[in-house]
Amino acid sequence: MTVKVTEAAAADTGVSAASRARTELARLISYIVFGGVSVVLSSMAAGLPTSRWEPLGAGTFPKLVFALLAVLCLIAAVRSIIEIVRAGGLAGVGAAFTQWLYVRRVSIGLFALFAVYLGVLPWTGFSLASFVFLLIAQLMIAGVSRRTVMQSIIAALIFSVGLNLLFAEVFNVFLPRGVLFAG
Repeated sequence: MTVKVTEAAAADTGVSAASRARTELARLISYIVFGGVSVVLSSMAAGLPTSRWEPLGAGTFPKLVFALLAVLCLIAAVRSIIEIVRAGGLAGVGAAFTQWLYVRRVSIGLFALFAVYLGVLPWTGFSLASFVFLLIAQLMIAGVSRRTVMQSIIAALIFSVGLNLLFAEVFNVFLPRGVLFAG
């Protein structure tokens, strides 16, 4: 009986160590991403104009905040690496990461689609970019069938062209027209 309890405890320790390693890897990736974004935003804040009356200027506070965030992310990343090594390394992380990506494929796809949307918005304008974005996003979430395609087209038209008309006619606010239609 003692041998079975010892083996079960050893198995639980192995599972929890692998689980801790995977969790720490996810944290490490997030720390790297947030730290990298903080460094980029800190360097962009350096380009803000300085004031004639204030010695620090407009970019000082954002630079300070983003630099501090980058340093904290670096410290947290080092701690995550130490925890991964303590937990026994990254055995089986590749398969777990692949499974994680597969489960979250729609969310990741939507974020990628949103990035493309933001990239093409200045060229295509709000109405066209929003129509295509909403149509593809709805089909990604609901699946493709005759009924969902029709519903997605109607909803995308209402929320892209309809919002553009609402803002232009009621609020007198003009959404981006894009380079293609600026003529």
